[in-house]
Amino acid sequence: MSRAAAGRVAGKVGRLLSSAGGAVTVQFVTAGGSLVVQALAARGLGADGYGAYALFTAVLVMITAVQTAWVGDTLTVFDRFDPRVRGALLLSVAGTVAAGAAVGAVISVAMGLADASGTALFALLVALWLTNETCRRIFTARMEFWRLALNDCSYLVVTLGVLALWQTLEGGATLDLLLGAMCQGCAFSILLALVRLPAEEYSLAPLRGTAFREIAAFAWWRSIQAAIRPTALLVARMMIAGFASTAALAAVEAGRLLLAPALTFVNGAGWFLLGDFAKAEREGRPMRSRQAVRACALMAGIALVMSLAGILLAGPLGPMVTGGSFSVDGTAVVGWGVYAVCFACTLPLASLATARKRSRSVFAIRGVESLVGLAVLAALLALDARAASIAPFCLGAGGAVSAALLWRMLRRGDPPADRPADPPAASPADPPAEAASPTAAAPSEQHAAHLRTT
Repeated sequence: MSRAAAGRVAGKVGRLLSSAGGAVTVQFVTAGGSLVVQALAARGLGADGYGAYALFTAVLVMITAVQTAWVGDTLTVFDRFDPRVRGALLLSVAGTVAAGAAVGAVISVAMGLADASGTALFALLVALWLTNETCRRIFTARMEFWRLALNDCSYLVVTLGVLALWQTLEGGATLDLLLGAMCQGCAFSILLALVRLPAEEYSLAPLRGTAFREIAAFAWWRSIQAAIRPTALLVARMMIAGFASTAALAAVEAGRLLLAPALTFVNGAGWFLLGDFAKAEREGRPMRSRQAVRACALMAGIALVMSLAGILLAGPLGPMVTGGSFSVDGTAVVGWGVYAVCFACTLPLASLATARKRSRSVFAIRGVESLVGLAVLAALLALDARAASIAPFCLGAGGAVSAALLWRMLRRGDPPADRPADPPAASPADPPAEAASPTAAAPSEQHAAHLRTT
């Protein structure tokens, strides 16, 4: 290999590692900020208050998963500068933000999580959070992960600053205070994104004659697929709170906080892989299933090491997280480690299937996995409320089976080893619009410099 060729390869590897490192760093910044805020909630609100806050957080995560799969993944997989696609995206953002705020308010009232002011603050938080998430995904589509990390840091700094100020003035933490501080952090992050992103990212497009139907054919199944995991976690938390108590839920959730680094790593790596797989599909060099399997093995190994570290450090770190107001459930800590490893085994394969526009198939496999896990958990909780501690095992163990099924499905659509394959034909389980959508073609040359999509 010539020196020039070696330099090009080294540069490409360097850029890839930088992008992947940035994607994982963003996830650690985001999760680290969430961890700090949740730790403050655990220390200031006590077991019952923290249990209610955990339910609020679960609702927010579920709504965000649906919105970001619809809007964010469309930004990644489709050409967002195509006027028809752009019009569909504008309609999607407005609709999901309004619907998300309404759903958040309804769930808050139905579950009795807060009074009128708390419910109003939560609805506002959902609207701001989804708007900020849209800005975050634009940074992602531009592969500007390090710039995104700065935006996420601004959210954390403002949120913690407001919390510190109000706690000093009021003398204690309340649920309304936490929600209000998060609202102000999101608002600042949105303003910063508006300043830092180029003007073309906010250009308008006609709202008539959009590609909404083509987008929906992909995004509908992608959204409900992405909602499976957070919805299963929300239902499991509601089961624990109902069969046992919010205090029992707090002990299980504290275990999850201790395993947050492992879960964050898996999320960050999977986020990068989806864009990488999608880019390869658009450029006519589709990835093979064995490449996703290698990513599974690497991610699972790292998640295992990080989980073991979290389990070993649970003893000394537990009181620091809870402030001594309640105990961390040791069984749940181990369970979240199993959950992280199984999650790592599934995510790269699911990302490759999504890049191939097989969202409906992924939904079917993951949906059955989650339903079985929730059914087992419900049965165990009905027999003994102390079974709350094994909830992570019930939700995570099925991931190994899902990974095997996804690998079997993807292997059938692999391109030949010696040349790129044509786009795989839609299976009976997938809608024809996903395989034939004209908007899913490669980006135009005019906008190639702007996209640099992950």
